[in-house]
Amino acid sequence: MTAVDVDTQLSVDARWGTRLRGDRERATKLQTRSQRQATKTIIQRALALGAEAVALTGSTVRAQRTAISDLDLDLMVVGRRPYLGGIREDVDVYAASARAFWERLLAGDDYIQWTLRFGCILHDDGILRGASSYIEEHTLTPSAERKLTQALRGLSLARLVLESGDVEAAREQCRAALTTIARWWLIANGEFPLSRNELFDQLLTLDCFDLAAALHRLIHDGPSRDELRTGLELAEKLIGTPHEVE
Repeated sequence: MTAVDVDTQLSVDARWGTRLRGDRERATKLQTRSQRQATKTIIQRALALGAEAVALTGSTVRAQRTAISDLDLDLMVVGRRPYLGGIREDVDVYAASARAFWERLLAGDDYIQWTLRFGCILHDDGILRGASSYIEEHTLTPSAERKLTQALRGLSLARLVLESGDVEAAREQCRAALTTIARWWLIANGEFPLSRNELFDQLLTLDCFDLAAALHRLIHDGPSRDELRTGLELAEKLIGTPHEVE
């Protein structure tokens, strides 16, 4: 390794160290006392299982959490999923092995890229630093095709739940489906999707007014069954035609 290579590596290490310190401070400020305790407990349990990395992700890290549509805490763990018993907060933990993490990243998974771009990294043995460097070096972007596949499945499930007559469950599924459709549309148009509550403004910049309005209502209100059906029809029209997904 040359002197230039050494200097470059030291610079990268310094930047990553600065980010880790900043992320931990940001996570502390963004979370309530109860959330901080829950996060600490989950990290301890994850590390006891040999986790390589833990990151706080989701709307909380963008200061965009909404009362209706977002969980208290979203965490990504590279390693085994920790036990969540006794945690008072409403928590979702995405856990994947190192191999699965890299497979999803290289396949164009937007969730991992989102977490690396916006999340608060709370522990890293090096895998997240390596992934971040890879994204930068290879100009890796999310796969629109991958997101469309997820969107079609989400629309199919939302339709089934809506027709079941359970309006509250249908709202949740329709919210998820339209969120995924919005993310697909943004990715397909060269925009990196932000948090769910920020998708409205991003859609407006692409003149996608109807979907923006339908998603905004699902995030902040309680639309009726007919309004939910209209929202799904808008999403299907945006794709081009209704799809049936196995």
